[in-house]
Amino acid sequence: MPVKAVPVAAPSWSGCYAGLQLGGAQSDTRWNYQNNNPYDAIDPAQPVLVTAQTFRQLRFAGGAQAGCNMSYSGPWMLGMELGWIAKPEDKTESNGVNPITGPGPGFVGSVRTDIKSILSVTGRVGYSFMPDWLVYAKGGYAAAYIELRGNITPGGGLEAFTWNDTNWHSGWTAGAGVEYRLFRNVTIGAEYNYYRFGMEKYSSGPLVGVPAANQVQLKADADVHTVMARLNFYDPNSPVARAVSANSNGPRGEFSSFLTSSVNYASWYGSRGPNVFAPDRGKGDQVYSPVAAGIDYVEPNSYKLELRGKGGYVYARQATAGQNAVYEGPVDTQTSVNVVMLNFDNVRPQFGVAMNLPTGTSYLPNNQRFTRMDPDLVPVGAYGAGFNINPTAGFVMGLNKDTAVSFSVGYAWNGKFVREGVDLNAGNGFGTGAFDLKQHIDPADVFTANANITTQIDNLTLLGSFAYMSEGNTTIDGVNSGKTGARYNTNLTATWQLTKQAALTTNTSWSFAEKNDIILPGGGIGTEPHNSNSNVVIGSIEPSYMLTEQLRLAVSYSFLWRDANYYDQIQAQFIPAKQKHTAGVSAIYAISPTASIEAKGSYSFIHQEDSAILPTSLGPPVVSSAQPPSLDYRAWAVSTTANLRF
Repeated sequence: MPVKAVPVAAPSWSGCYAGLQLGGAQSDTRWNYQNNNPYDAIDPAQPVLVTAQTFRQLRFAGGAQAGCNMSYSGPWMLGMELGWIAKPEDKTESNGVNPITGPGPGFVGSVRTDIKSILSVTGRVGYSFMPDWLVYAKGGYAAAYIELRGNITPGGGLEAFTWNDTNWHSGWTAGAGVEYRLFRNVTIGAEYNYYRFGMEKYSSGPLVGVPAANQVQLKADADVHTVMARLNFYDPNSPVARAVSANSNGPRGEFSSFLTSSVNYASWYGSRGPNVFAPDRGKGDQVYSPVAAGIDYVEPNSYKLELRGKGGYVYARQATAGQNAVYEGPVDTQTSVNVVMLNFDNVRPQFGVAMNLPTGTSYLPNNQRFTRMDPDLVPVGAYGAGFNINPTAGFVMGLNKDTAVSFSVGYAWNGKFVREGVDLNAGNGFGTGAFDLKQHIDPADVFTANANITTQIDNLTLLGSFAYMSEGNTTIDGVNSGKTGARYNTNLTATWQLTKQAALTTNTSWSFAEKNDIILPGGGIGTEPHNSNSNVVIGSIEPSYMLTEQLRLAVSYSFLWRDANYYDQIQAQFIPAKQKHTAGVSAIYAISPTASIEAKGSYSFIHQEDSAILPTSLGPPVVSSAQPPSLDYRAWAVSTTANLRF
């Protein structure tokens, strides 16, 4: 029996890497007011009631890292690393002041700390006590980009009492971790870090109606503790990879991995903004940067293991008059594990678990709710929900050498999350409300059944799918708020390889949603009479041509037709009936057999149909018209994507 050679420890951790991290962050931020202002006293003539604010939060966090190692003196390692963590804190607190003689009766102030990003440059010292294991300590410089905000609700005519200011805080970090080589150039690990950020000054700037001496002036500092799981991809040609190949027989199976990162920019303008009942012309834009990674491992005649993860960071700006707002932070992270059994002749059972990790933000109070934009206009319509877990089971069956079918069923347990709600009791006596309540949303669980078919006919490849989804009741603050109707989705993709260089791809999908159960005007739950049941048809065509062995060019046209308005009660989004036409161009350049870059651009024309006939004047006489009326939009988008395979 051959003896497996022991890898040489000295060069085994040399090389450069890049990867992702995901875990939890415990943050503490402290405010110290430097003067008397509307956020720490009833009015300038009264005693100061709040001299300091403390924000403490434990939440999911994600980020990325890149670095290089050099092994020396046997098992010792020295390295440098760049790190980034997104949104480790986003906490809103009441400031304990209920202005009585100041802004008006019943007004309540709230303050918010948003640590948007942490950047770090650190040195690492490690020791490889076993060939595939590394323990290390690290430390160095860190900086945090922090935004502080204040708001006295409701907004209305008192928007002068809303303020925000941002600063970079310099600081330091120290931590330790462990790393394990899972495959030849893929490692996993865990790491703890402590970050300390120094004091910086913040100010509100001029507040209308507030004396200059009473503008908000404060100092703030912060501490952050993180515990993160890490996934790193090393350069396949680095010493760490070569050492494993040369000094071990390696696993009996085969593995592969990929990393995809992109930047997408979208901009739109048109008749109205997210509040389609307000007459102001709308415009907005969004930058979305998703990152996806995966690992596949195949044990011949046994099983295939697939690991996937995807997260992203978004900047969304709503520039519609009266609805101005910005959201910046991560979106939720999706992870999945899937196992396909390979020890059957024509049938391959498969089992999987997918999870949604709430790394994004679901609570967007007051005007910030307007940063949820129509998902037909921007890449991401909403940024966060709850912790969801969705196990699935099914099988893939080969009918012949050219055709395979698959069937699967799944059940998603959707976790609770917090979303903003309107407080109709808050106001100035004129019925004004404030969208600052915290509503506890308990989404319905979802049952899903899927069927797919793939077949090859000469130079034609066909992929077809069908899905059925059925949900239970959704509750808001423990009260039944309704039930989404059952949904049916079908999709067909056809690809013709016309010549060695030319290909044509078409896609057609159709989905249908049954009517929702909603809260009726007179109370109780009943079927919505119209709007929520809709047909959605999407089609596209894309001819492409290989200009060289490395460069592929393509043009495309697509359309979308939604025949009825739809309200998503989970994300509080109104999605109107519309037709959307999009023309686009793209180019893919293969840098190497395992790396490529893709660039895309598109321009869209969107026409939204008239909505329900509603009274616009109670009269007499009563005047009614379509609300919202027919609307038109223009949107354009560009993106770049890098694809790496190992």
